[in-house]
Amino acid sequence: MIRAAMALGVIAFALPADAQTWKPVPGAANASLSIDTAGIKREGKWRVFRTRTTALGMEGTIIGTVAMDCAAGVTELRGQRLLARGKLVRERVFPVAKRPRQKIPNPAKDPAFRMVCGR
Repeated sequence: MIRAAMALGVIAFALPADAQTWKPVPGAANASLSIDTAGIKREGKWRVFRTRTTALGMEGTIIGTVAMDCAAGVTELRGQRLLARGKLVRERVFPVAKRPRQKIPNPAKDPAFRMVCGR
């Protein structure tokens, strides 16, 4: 079952997005984070979206699949791909029971929360 989910994740990453609207999220001084606002989808209580991260001194770009529970103010990392020189370098897909979660300390002031949850 896990292999099937991972295979679906790889296929989903490989498919071209119909419309992408990457919007920068202000914050970190040494990194650049953007959210594909056109690709935000609802899955039950979650809003699932893609992130794009680059950092000073890092070669490549990290594309993440993230989910946010707007009511609880929680984010969940579902997967990441590291792309460099136009090639996939590494991919991680987190099983449901092992997805890293984080409580957003102050959702009302968090730019990513406002972007995804519309507040």
